[in-house]
Amino acid sequence: PPTSLLQLQLHSNSNSNSTRQAAFGPPVEFRSAGEYALIIAMSPLALGADIGGTKILTALVNEAGHVERSWRTLTGAARGGEAVMAALEEAIAAALAEIGDVPLVGIGVSAAGQVDHARGRIAYASPNIPGWSGMPVRDRLAARFGLPVVVDNDGNAAAYGEWWAGSGRDLDALVMITVGTGIGGGIVQDGRVLRGARWRGGEVGHMILIADGLRCNCGQPGCWEVYASGTAIARMAREARPDWAPESPAVFEAAAGGDAIANAVLDDAARYLALGLVSLSSVLDPPLFLLGGGVASQPSYLPRVLSALEDPAVSGDRGFDPARLALASLGNAAGAIGAAGEVFRAQGHLKDPRRA
Repeated sequence: PPTSLLQLQLHSNSNSNSTRQAAFGPPVEFRSAGEYALIIAMSPLALGADIGGTKILTALVNEAGHVERSWRTLTGAARGGEAVMAALEEAIAAALAEIGDVPLVGIGVSAAGQVDHARGRIAYASPNIPGWSGMPVRDRLAARFGLPVVVDNDGNAAAYGEWWAGSGRDLDALVMITVGTGIGGGIVQDGRVLRGARWRGGEVGHMILIADGLRCNCGQPGCWEVYASGTAIARMAREARPDWAPESPAVFEAAAGGDAIANAVLDDAARYLALGLVSLSSVLDPPLFLLGGGVASQPSYLPRVLSALEDPAVSGDRGFDPARLALASLGNAAGAIGAAGEVFRAQGHLKDPRRA
């Protein structure tokens, strides 16, 4: 049976039964591929694109937040901002060419850096991508493709995706923490992303955890991501064992094999993560914190963080309810799904009763 919109177009006259596996949920039976194609044609669709450090994930997303089809292409970040923009445009063009005449509500883009959401441009980005700061992403894409475009920070988009279609879909609010090479985040309150007056809302990795602590790449001392990220885990392992130069996955692997130093390093990193969660809880008090990213996906990570939160020296007399901490469910697709969701919202297609 057809497994993509392209195949559905080519097989729309088929009389055989068709099964469609949604991104989340059991297979759905249709009497024919033509019936499924008709349902898709009647269902609003948006394209979401998440610009990662090495790859761009582009996803065709329906109004329920399910990914109908996805594509991956290289980002080309090492060649600068114009190369990234060109790669993004070509990724979207390739997706549009494959889906053919299927109508779209619009295009959503998830990108690293401070994003001026109202103007759809990159207000500030790491010097690691020369020329990306100031990039008018929305205007460039709208001019080329003639569709509504929404651009947001990747942490915000991932948080919105989880609120809309992931682990937070039954809640009014959540805080998403992405623990990977660094620490990113996003805050959703009453269905609205809190972006801040200067588009720095949700940049939780740069919350100062240790006064006069180690210098972060952002220039501040003692940022949370300096002590609790994958990069921090690798650094602490090297400091504890100078003849060892692992990346964070190798530290988790060594810990699983019983290595005492690796286990101590991971416990320290989990404790730092827990301290940051307690601080955020005092300010925001969300019903749920979600952990995502490569470090958080390690099987032993969440239990270590929960164990650290049980310590009164970390969580104080009030403690920290373990039910308020869970893993994100959308994985690497969260940013693309969330960006698509923001397009649906901007165009008036989301009718969620949780919205303010």
